[in-house]
Amino acid sequence: MNILVDSGLKKKIQIENRKNRRGIYYLWLFEKISFALVIAYIVLFPIYCVATGEFVSTNTRTGELSYFLVAMLTSIFGSMGLAAVLFIYVLRIRLEHIFIGGRIDEMIEIVDDKLFYVFRIKYQTPADKRNIVVIDLNRINNLSYDDKLFEISIDGMMVEKIVNTSTDVHRIKISEMMDSNIKINDYFTPSLYEILKSKIN
Repeated sequence: MNILVDSGLKKKIQIENRKNRRGIYYLWLFEKISFALVIAYIVLFPIYCVATGEFVSTNTRTGELSYFLVAMLTSIFGSMGLAAVLFIYVLRIRLEHIFIGGRIDEMIEIVDDKLFYVFRIKYQTPADKRNIVVIDLNRINNLSYDDKLFEISIDGMMVEKIVNTSTDVHRIKISEMMDSNIKINDYFTPSLYEILKSKIN
């Protein structure tokens, strides 16, 4: 049985996670406010200078007004502001990937009461490698679900490995399993949580 990622649902869950994780939400809010302030500065500062004559100089030979200083200040501080916003954006995205979205090329398959979860971690797992988690559905000790974060928590016997893309994941030794925990966001079709509930009850 194959369980597929629903990309639309994954995006929705990413947004919900952002709202429900206070630190990330405040960082996202700060990012948007900072961006708005930088754009306002780039637009309004030159208008203010033209209207008030601030930082506008006069060419002593021709008598013409020079806006060089205005343009320079707008460019320097505008660029610095945009760079700061970009840094905040990258930081937020990296933090979001820690909780959700960092797993890519995901595939879940259930065969003979074993769940095979194959994925890569963005910016971490090389393109020729795959992370694999094999869970024994008959030896799940606890299954819980956070409906705010759409997060499944599984406690039970499992094995986690990083393997080559050519590796037959079905041949991973079940004897290597140990009692562990994994959290998986349920953006799958059909619902992974509903399938797990039906399998362990």
